[in-house]
Amino acid sequence: MLTLTTAQCSHRGSRTSNEDALGFRVRDNDACFVISDGVGGQAGGAIASRLAVHWALQQLDDKQSVGLQAMTHGSVDAADAAIVAEQRRNPERARMAATMVALFIDRRERMAQWIHVGDSRLYLFRRGHLVRRTQDHSLASQLQQAGLSCSPDKAHLLSHALGQADTDTIEPGVACTLEDGDAYLLCTDGLWNGLDDAAMHRCLQVAGNVTDWITLLAEQVRQRSDCNGTQDNYSALGVWVGDPQLVTRAHGG
Repeated sequence: MLTLTTAQCSHRGSRTSNEDALGFRVRDNDACFVISDGVGGQAGGAIASRLAVHWALQQLDDKQSVGLQAMTHGSVDAADAAIVAEQRRNPERARMAATMVALFIDRRERMAQWIHVGDSRLYLFRRGHLVRRTQDHSLASQLQQAGLSCSPDKAHLLSHALGQADTDTIEPGVACTLEDGDAYLLCTDGLWNGLDDAAMHRCLQVAGNVTDWITLLAEQVRQRSDCNGTQDNYSALGVWVGDPQLVTRAHGG
C-alpha cells in the first residue's frame, strides 16, 4: 500500500479573520482531504467553510461501502444541505456560502477521485509535471474559455458555490490510478491567485518533503503580500503519494 504524507497551512493574510477551513482523515483503506473558503463578504462565511469540511469528511463513514463516486457526490450534497439548513435556521446567514475541493482516495484499489465547487483548486503533479488542475466555477473562468477578458472587479464572482442552490450540475473529476510519486495540492484562491503553475512546480522540485513544499508555497504568498500590501486568506493542503522527489529525479523532472 502506497504511503500518504500530508502537510497544511492556513493564514488570514491581511484580513481581520480567516474564513478558510481545511481537514483530512487517513485510514487504513481510504482517505479524504478537503479545503473550503467561506465566500468573502457574506455573513457566516467561516461557519459555511467549517460545515463544508465536516460533511465532506463524514462521507468516509457514510459512503465508504459504495465507493469513490458516491463519496465525491455525497460530499457536495451533504455540505450544501448543511449550509442551506443553517441559512434557514439563522436568517442573518441567509447569504452564507462556501467553495470546496475534496480529494478521496481508495488505498486498497489505489484510486483517487476529487470534486470541487467554486474556485478552490486541486492540482496533480506527476513525474515532475502538472497533469491535472480543476477548472474554476467563476465568471473569469467562463469568459476565459470563451476567449474574452474579465475586469478585475468581477474576476472573483462565482458561478457555483455551496449554499447557493446551484450544485446539481457539479460532477467529480475522472477517477485516476494513484502512482508512486504523485503530489496533490488543494488550495483556496488566496494561494493560487498570483502564484502561477510554474512557481508551484519550482517549489515542488526543491522541496525535500511535503512539509517543505507547503512551507515554500506559503513563503511565496507572504513575499507577494509584502509587495502588494494586501492579502486574502490563503490555505493549502499537500498530499504526497510515496516519494515524489525520487520519482521526479528518476524521470528527469
